[in-house]
Amino acid sequence: MNFKTKSIIIALTIIFLAMPGWAEEEKAEKFQVVKCPKTTMQRDCLKCHIVGDFRVIETDPEAHRVYPNESMRIVGDAGYFILTDIDSRGIKEFFDYLNWHKINKVVIEIHSPGGGLFDAQRIVGIIRHWQSKGIKVETRIFGAAFSAGFYVFTAGDTRLVDEYADLMWHEIQTVEGFGFKISTPSDREEVARVLRHLQDIRNAYLVTRGKLSKQDIDAKIAKKEFWMSGADAVKFGFATGFINKSVKQ
Repeated sequence: MNFKTKSIIIALTIIFLAMPGWAEEEKAEKFQVVKCPKTTMQRDCLKCHIVGDFRVIETDPEAHRVYPNESMRIVGDAGYFILTDIDSRGIKEFFDYLNWHKINKVVIEIHSPGGGLFDAQRIVGIIRHWQSKGIKVETRIFGAAFSAGFYVFTAGDTRLVDEYADLMWHEIQTVEGFGFKISTPSDREEVARVLRHLQDIRNAYLVTRGKLSKQDIDAKIAKKEFWMSGADAVKFGFATGFINKSVKQ
């Protein structure tokens, strides 16, 4: 066998031996394309990636927080609470949580048919307490706030409404709890006295939150309900402005 033939055989042998390496390298490159960058394992990729384009599955940005109740969230640098049931315990948990995290801006969105007199007063008292500590409270109504819901709404430093929202205030209808359930026929005068006392306190507070006098408020709710649109609430001073900034006051 001459030198030229030997050279050709050696060259072919080298090429043949190298071919499996090229194939493995090519296979590795193809695997690398689909390998999950999170798990580094192909079979677990769909735990964090979406089928098809392998985008990372989004996680809840609030997943790291443990809120005391479902009605609250932290939005930017403010606490946000949606008040439907007039439950003073939830509001207290909300403010305690914000205080723990040193958040001093609050938005309370109210969408409520009303609720208990004393719970509503406790919510207003809690709001006033934290306002005295420097927390700024904004209340909002996109839809409706009646009775106790309206009363809580008026506690905000800033009180915003949708122009067509519905608000309502009325006379106290029943009183139960804290020993105020009075129902015997001979106690009608006492019932009226207690209810008037409770009504006067609430109406006197509303005077400080709007432009109407106590006599005006008394007259508007005597034996009837006092209904307002969002625009009316701004006119009467119970709301300080509109949520939609384009609405002219």
